[in-house]
Parts: sequence; C-alpha cells; structure tokens
Amino acid sequence: MNFEEFLVKVGKNIQKARKEKGLTQENMDEGDYAVPVRTLQDIEAGRANFTANSIFKLSKRLKVKPRDLLDI
Repeated sequence: MNFEEFLVKVGKNIQKARKEKGLTQENMDEGDYAVPVRTLQDIEAGRANFTANSIFKLSKRLKVKPRDLLDI
C-alpha cells in the first residue's frame, strides 16, 4: 500500500463512522471539535494529508477512538 491508498482508506473510515452516526459533513462543522466542511470533504476523498489535530477533532466529534479512524 502506498501513501495515497492509505489516505483514501482512512477517509473512507471517517466517512463510514460519520454516516453511522447520522451526521452530515455540515454537521461536523458545528459545536465542539468542529472540522470545516471543505477540510472534511478533502479528507474523506483522500485528497488531504490530515493532521493529528484533525484526527483528534474527528474522533472526539464522532465519539470513537482515533485508532478506529486509522485502522486500515
């Protein structure tokens, strides 16, 4: 697996967790641990090299462990 494939797989994990919680990308840009919609779109599409801060915020917002998002 190369780095680009890793980004895509992590993005799909994040998207799956978000949808399982019944949240839209717009919902993720609200409240505590908000992640901007554009940033989330890029991460979920595998186009962004996410930061540890983004993974932290996403895991808190989705109420999952960071490793659940990174587990490929």
